[in-house]
Amino acid sequence: MLFDPGMSEGAAAETFAPSLVPNQLAVLVPTFDPSKDDLQEYTKKVKLLMKMWPDGKWTELATRLILGCSGTAFQKLQLSSEKVTANSQSSIQSIIEILGGQWGQIPLERKYETAEKALFRCVQRPDETNDSYLARTDVLWQEMLSREIKLEELQSYIVLRGSNLSAEDKKRVVLECEASAEAKLTMTRVSAAIRLLGAGFFQEVTTGKKISKLKTYDGSATMFTDQVEGEETLMTADMSEEIPEEEVMDILVQEGDEDAILISDFRIRSNRPCAIR
Repeated sequence: MLFDPGMSEGAAAETFAPSLVPNQLAVLVPTFDPSKDDLQEYTKKVKLLMKMWPDGKWTELATRLILGCSGTAFQKLQLSSEKVTANSQSSIQSIIEILGGQWGQIPLERKYETAEKALFRCVQRPDETNDSYLARTDVLWQEMLSREIKLEELQSYIVLRGSNLSAEDKKRVVLECEASAEAKLTMTRVSAAIRLLGAGFFQEVTTGKKISKLKTYDGSATMFTDQVEGEETLMTADMSEEIPEEEVMDILVQEGDEDAILISDFRIRSNRPCAIR
């Protein structure tokens, strides 16, 4: 239909309205600022919006997403504007991938990142209310459960996390498992990696340091008693080196240490002048 100059604004809007997406849906297009927005959350919003977006209107969605980006994100998309403005769902997928996001299958490192947050990093802050803490834990656990991580996979991750391997070695194990045919972390691969990368000869070759003979513990000894005692001994040694002996003795006396009180009394009596008869 040709545009009639004498047509009123309302009639013109009705004429061209069918070719555009309703404003109620268009205003839901999310914005993205790489300096403050989380790309993973942005990807979730885009995927949710695509389920409601009219088929055949993907160019308009792509254009709105590009214009809603700022900074380096907008510059990246502008350089690939011809590719990402094609009238297909793949163009929306290309926008996320150009921004550095992941579309489709979630990589292992991001899958276990949610497990890391839910299992080890979700701690109530001193100034946080109970309701706020429970709300944060609920979000993190729901996100982890949505990844459909099996108990066997969690076992593999926790065992790898608790090993003495360096952070780079642990990351290498995860990436190699992701590139494998199974594309998942298994106890077989984790055990092999710990035995190989944690071997004495391997550590000596890579770090140049000779590893002393390590101990073997009973399977039932799961407590960290030796580690805690070692830390306390180290703290005591550091205190003895940095704090003068007299101050250490005064601290122990104030804490009610019987040996310290006995030594202190002995020193006082030894320094007391003898009475002249």
